[in-house]
Formats: sequence, structure tokens, C-alpha cells
Amino acid sequence: MNISFLIGLLAGFGLVIYGIMGSGSSLSQVLTSFIDMPSVYITFGGAIAATVMSVPVKYLKDVPKNLKVLMKREKINLNTYIDTIEELAKEARLKGLLVLEEKVNSMDLQDEFLKYCVMLIIDAIEPTKVRAQIENEIDCIEARHSSAWKVFDTLGSFGPSFGMLGTLIGLINMLANMNPEQGADALGQGMSVALVTTFYGSVLTNMICAPISNRLKAKHEEEMIAKELIMEGVLSIQSGENPKYIREKLNSYITYQERGSMPGDKEDGKPKKRFKRKKEANA
Repeated sequence: MNISFLIGLLAGFGLVIYGIMGSGSSLSQVLTSFIDMPSVYITFGGAIAATVMSVPVKYLKDVPKNLKVLMKREKINLNTYIDTIEELAKEARLKGLLVLEEKVNSMDLQDEFLKYCVMLIIDAIEPTKVRAQIENEIDCIEARHSSAWKVFDTLGSFGPSFGMLGTLIGLINMLANMNPEQGADALGQGMSVALVTTFYGSVLTNMICAPISNRLKAKHEEEMIAKELIMEGVLSIQSGENPKYIREKLNSYITYQERGSMPGDKEDGKPKKRFKRKKEANA
């Protein structure tokens, strides 16, 4: 469960509700001012209807699946991929590329993209063509993933528009039914009802759609980094590079704190210093 997203969502709505309750003189006055069902229909209903017209049905069907991905807590462990690629590089260096097919299928890390990339180099395809094919695969994955946040971006873009539309409808009705005998009180009450749709539109965009879209984009970028790491690692295996060098090259995708120690880098359970400068004696 993605706790940080839930905390942010609940905190955001909680603070808004607290501000609303604190600004009103009584609960009944707050409910009367901020809850208006025609405004809900215009803002939320209109934005949803416009989104249905704007995006393909397939994108709408994927919304529950994308929300499920959003709520997943696990983070991609790049160190696991680096360890796997280093292990594959050692096998390829000792026994050749053909042994990698059985090796990658027997590993605990089940990643279809990694298997796909390994199969490309097993088939003895030229490195330039392998890179082009993997990059094309990454581009296609990115295009498919973009549908995850496109629905919410579209819905969020319609929120303020329909909020303003509801405000215009409220103002028109207010002016059409204005009674001079009721004075300024009636004008203020009518203006309050007219503006509540703009409030709904802002909530829909800034507290629902934008955070969901941004979180889905962040998850996508994280996955793309893993796929680029796999591509560089597989191409390095195909070129016959040293496994230790491959690990060092792939370590550039992660921070210094996240980097796993290389074999032989520990002495008595403590990390060994890999670079040591000697002080030159003064002449």
C-alpha cells in the first residue's frame, strides 16, 4: 500500500475541510454554502463526460488497473538488476552467450523485458540492431504507459472549465431572479452558490487529478531508468566486457549510498578502501 499517497490525500482534504469549517459561523451554514448538488453535477459530471469524449475507451478501461499500480508500495531495486546482469556477464564470459537463455529463465528475478533483451543477443544480432530494437521497445512501452496519466490530465484540464461554466450559469440565474426588495443579502447568497462550482473544479484538478497524474509519471520514470540500465548491461555483455567493469558502469544509475559492494571489496566484514593515495615524502 502506498502510504505516502494516502497520507497526502487525506491530509489535503482534511486541511481544506478544516479551513471550511473554521470560516463558517455554524455547521448548517457551511453545509448550505459548500454543498450544492447541481454544482456537483455540472462540474464533476461535465468534466467526466468531456473526458469520455476525449480519450479512447481502452484508456478508460485501464483506469482501475492504473490506480492499482499507483497504490503499490514497492520500489524498483536497481541493485538487484545490476547483480543479475553481472551474474549473466560472468556466465557468458565462461560458457558463451548461448548458456544465458537457460540461466535467465532459472533466475528468481522474473522480468520479461530482461529476458527479451537477453534473447536478442543470444540470436547473434548485430549490436547496433540490438540497441535499435531495444530502444524501439522502450519507446513503445513509454507510449503505452502515457495512457495511464493522460486520462487524469484530461480530466484535470476540464475541471476549472466546467467550474467556470457552473459559475456563469449561477450568475445568470441570480441576475435573472434578482429581487430589489431582498437587498444585498440575496445578492451575496446567490453569488456564493454561483462560485461553489469554481471551488469544485479547483478541488478536482489540484487535489485529485494532478497528484495522481504526477505519481504515475514518477513510477513510469523509475521503470524507464531500470529498462535503460538493462539495455546498457545486455549490450555490454554482448560486447564481452569485464563483469566488474559492467557493474561499475551500471552503478552510475544509482546513488553512492545505494551501490552494492563488489566481490572482493570486503575484508573481515568491513568495506575495503578501493582508492588510497600515498603521501609523497617531502624532499
